[in-house]
Order: sequence, then structure tokens, then C-alpha cells
Amino acid sequence: MSSNIALVSLYGVENNGVRSIASILKARGFNTHLIFFKRWVNNDIRYPTVKEKEILLSLLKELDIEIVGFSFTSPFFKIARELTEGVKKYLSAKVVWGGMHATVRPEESLRSCDVVCRGEGEDAMVELVRALVDGSSLKGIKNIGYRQNGKSILEEMRPLISDLDTLPHQDYGSDHKYFIEGDLKAVDPLSYARELRVFASRGCPYNCSYCYNSVLRRLYKSEGYYRIRSPAKVISEIRYALGQFPNIRKIKFDDDTFVFPKEWIRLFKDAYKSSVNLPFEIMLKSESADQESLKELRFAGLKRVQVGIQTGSYQESGEFYNRELSLEKIASFARFAKEQKLEVVYDVILDNPLAKYEDQEALALFLLSLPRPFDLFLYSLTVFPETRLCEDFIKRGLIKPEEVEGEANKSFYQFRFSFSYPRSKQELFIACIISLTSKSFIPRALIAGLLKTDFLKKHPFPLKWFAILCNQIKLLHILAVMTLRQEVNFWKFREYGAPKRFLIQ
Repeated sequence: MSSNIALVSLYGVENNGVRSIASILKARGFNTHLIFFKRWVNNDIRYPTVKEKEILLSLLKELDIEIVGFSFTSPFFKIARELTEGVKKYLSAKVVWGGMHATVRPEESLRSCDVVCRGEGEDAMVELVRALVDGSSLKGIKNIGYRQNGKSILEEMRPLISDLDTLPHQDYGSDHKYFIEGDLKAVDPLSYARELRVFASRGCPYNCSYCYNSVLRRLYKSEGYYRIRSPAKVISEIRYALGQFPNIRKIKFDDDTFVFPKEWIRLFKDAYKSSVNLPFEIMLKSESADQESLKELRFAGLKRVQVGIQTGSYQESGEFYNRELSLEKIASFARFAKEQKLEVVYDVILDNPLAKYEDQEALALFLLSLPRPFDLFLYSLTVFPETRLCEDFIKRGLIKPEEVEGEANKSFYQFRFSFSYPRSKQELFIACIISLTSKSFIPRALIAGLLKTDFLKKHPFPLKWFAILCNQIKLLHILAVMTLRQEVNFWKFREYGAPKRFLIQ
């Protein structure tokens, strides 16, 4: 059983999904190469150059690739289509699309590629590759889609993998890996990183309307959408990755929310402290925060918690985002985090056309009431295809289909909020105030006073430049702290060291 396979991750050097599939294909004896084609850079995504596209096609030809798998999310749909056209023009390889866009819009995807792999791809890709190598029928291979006699055939979905511990470690290290950005390097791009991103679970216990989980929950109608790995398996994978990437200085758990049973936390705490002992950060929904568990995680090395507030409006949170909101619980968590000396960053979503000014003002006042210091991650609301939010916005006539990611690419330049995006004066004014709330060197009373200034509401541009200046001061402080922690190198600096990439913190 021999075949040369290339899995191409578009704009994602972590890409846990494609690394997991590569690992299991290698374990089944397939000659598998991983190609990381450019990386995600906040608010400064650039289309591939002619040279970069030529490098990819030349590499696929040199490796004698027979099956090419492209993994990508919706913003990169047009780029995937263009690269696929190049593969079909110059090579005879079969092209498989996987990732979120192929999962949520398989019929559209099949107009460009030969096969789509939907949802969890480990078992499906093993069966698919085996069938393509043997030249056998694709009929009955669950999770895949293909065209037959001019019609799209979508096979049924297989059950979710219930025991995640049965999966091998993700494919880390420079063996059979390539990175294309400007030129070609035979290297795993994570070897340049100082941060390792890890998942201890799959799925999410929640169902926010703007998130792809709202799509996947409809696709997987069965029970058990949210699954967790054992502490031993998580620690084992981290240790394996650290053996490949000795420059890693911290771990970030990318689980949508880090909520686990108390016994899991206890086992994880002891194992992590004794065998990893690196600072780590988690994402958390404050309504599910458990102080006892957080204390144990703090002992293990927890340094930073990312908490989703999103909005200060109960209507916006419940009706539009399908999220439970408890400002009281967020405030309680904030006080606890201050006591435990945990760094906190709050996620906030702006640019919702349904949000009222009063709601944004209430959010600013709530942020001003929280203990300092804290950081902010401000996001500009982005609409992804087939999500509940997408369906709602189109039904209300707020957006057109061509304004959804895939056809549009707002996330290329305004995924994280920046002041360069066109907004009304009122929207700009309140965004500046919200930005200032995280600047501990500015008195709360001054920010509250600015919020009440009618002149600035009508003429917000002086406030805009003041907010930008204050953000630059804070970014310099963050850079100094990260440098002391050895979390900054040239790779990281290139990711954030340009004006378009300066983020509000």
C-alpha cells in the first residue's frame, strides 16, 4: 500500500485537525507530507504571491503527490479554489477538501475539488485514501462527499470519536513537513514558536450563534458532542511536543472553555506540575468558573485566563448570540482572579448592527467597574456561513449572501477590532471608550468623564488618536513583559510588529 499524500494547511501553522489526520495516516502506513501554506496574521492576511503558488505546485510535483488535501476555513475559500485549479492544471493528483468550509458548504466545495471530507476526518480520511489508492468505489464511506453523474453525493455522517485517547499524538516535528511563506523551508513552522497550543477536549458545551459549533451541533445530532481527553493523554502529547520544540515557553489551551470534572482537574494538576511545569493559559466562560478548580490550576502553573464577555447587554447576548450572560458572575470571577494574581483578558464583540448605543455604553461602564489590571481582546463581529447568526442576519436583511465569509473576506483585515475600519462617529466614540477601560494608567474617573462628553460624541477623532496613543503605551509594556519571560522572538515580532497588526489590549 503505497501512495504519496500531501495535506496542505492554509494559513494555519497549528491546525490541530490536519496534524491529527497526518499522524493517523502515517500510522496506517501512508507516506504523508504536511505543508503549511502561509500563516494567519491578525488583520493583515495577504493573498499568496505568484512565487508562493509556484513553490507549492513545484513541491507537490517534486514529491510525486497523488492525493492533495486542502484544509481551510471559509475566509480562504477563494484561495483554496485558485490553488486547486493550479493542481488540476499541472498535476494529475486527486484533490480533497476538508475543514470547516468543506463541512458546512460541501456542494459548493465539490464544484472545485474531487472529494470533500466533512466533520472529524481521522477515520474518514483513512478509508478515503485507501479507496483512492486501490481505485475502489467511494460509496458508503461516511463523512465524505463526491460527484457522480453530475450530482453531488453526500454520504451520511459517522458517529463522533467518543474516546479521544484512541487517537495518536499530533504530528509534530520536521519530518516530512514544509513551510511556504515567501520561500520554502523544510521545517515544522512551530519550531519557530514560543507558544504551544493544545486541546484537552473537542466540541463545546455551549452553542453560541456566531460560532461554528452552532453548525456542527446540527450536523451531529447525536449525544456526546462535547468530549474530553484524559489528563494522562494531554500531558503525554505536551511532553512529546516539547521534545520536538525545545524553545516553547508557555502552553495555551485552545479549548472553547476549560471546564472539566474535579477529579480530572486534580489528576491534571499533579501531572502537569511534575512533568511539564510551564506557565499556561486557558479560555473560560465565567458562568462555569469553579474557584476550587481554578486554585488547583493556579498551583499547576495557570497564569492567564481569557474570559468571554462579548457584550454588556442581556438582549444582545441571549437573543442574538444565544449566550447566557451574568454580569454578577463575571464580576465575582474578576475579584477572585485579582486575589489569585491571575492575569485576565476579556473578549468583547463590537460592530453588531443590532446592538444599541445604550448597550455599548453599559458595557463600557461595566468594564470600568472591574478590578484592574486586565487586557481586552476586541473583535469585530464577523459572519461565517451557515451559523445561526448568519441565517438570522440574512433573514433580517442586515447582510447579503455575498457579505458572508467565503464570498467576503472581512476577517483578512478586521477580525480583531482596529480603528481603521469605517464606522459612524457614535460607534467610533464608544469603541474608543471601551478601548481605554483596559488602560490602568488612565484614571477611571477620567474615562467616565470622557464618556459623558457630548462634544467627543459628535467629534470623536481627537479621542481616537488619544486611544491609539494609550494603546501603543500599553503594547510597549506588554512587549517588555513578554521579553522578560522569553516569549518574544523574531517569529512572534513579525506576527505583531507592523501597524496593521497592532491589536487593542
